[in-house]
Amino acid sequence: MFYVYEWFIIETNEIIYVGKGCGRRYKVKNRNKLFNKTIEDFDCDVRIIQYFDEETDAFNYEKQRIDELKSLGQCKCNYGYGGNGGVSGIWTEEMKREMSINNPMKSPEQKQRMSINNPMKNNDIARKVGEQRKRPIIINSVRYLSQVDASESLNVRTNTIFVWLRRGYDGSGNPCRYADEQQRDFNFKKTNSKKVKVDEQLFNSVKDAADYIGCWPETIIRSIKNNKLCHGYKCEYANQHPSYGNQ
Repeated sequence: MFYVYEWFIIETNEIIYVGKGCGRRYKVKNRNKLFNKTIEDFDCDVRIIQYFDEETDAFNYEKQRIDELKSLGQCKCNYGYGGNGGVSGIWTEEMKREMSINNPMKSPEQKQRMSINNPMKNNDIARKVGEQRKRPIIINSVRYLSQVDASESLNVRTNTIFVWLRRGYDGSGNPCRYADEQQRDFNFKKTNSKKVKVDEQLFNSVKDAADYIGCWPETIIRSIKNNKLCHGYKCEYANQHPSYGNQ
């Protein structure tokens, strides 16, 4: 089963990227520099818009959707026009000009918005960020004064606590929320994932290792696949043979 998906800015519903995929491809966040910058600076989400039995049909619809959105001034994070599985070859001068003109980060409005929302430049935003981190939270019916308090009590990184709060459950499937918010609905699924070593510390699954580091499981999988550090940690499958590349 194949599908076409689109990333969009939640506040404006502007579609920034369209792609074709299968499995969990639509959840991957590391794409091109403009895409990565956009989802870092804006609150974005992704949705699957249509499923296909044949890959060729998915490619054709991807191209059609990108053409349609580009004619409306959207889909700015797609460097090419789709239909080629992400291989766009050598950039033409036209592609470079389009990328420069349509770069949303260059507009005065976006620059002003980024400056206003930057806690390094705006004391009000800095205060709100500080208050957010001090909000009481509840993990598995236990109340903690803040993310830092929970981090120290549970001996996990604060970023791990943030991931738990965002998805609504901890690494064991226990409910997790801010004390002043309703508990999110979630469907916790235990998996038979491979055991993973993080700096020689053994975890029963990729998910457990991700909770320890404070990242998404996909990030660890990509790091292992590319033989690279994950947020400064060396990750490998427990039964992985030694690799002599990228030392």
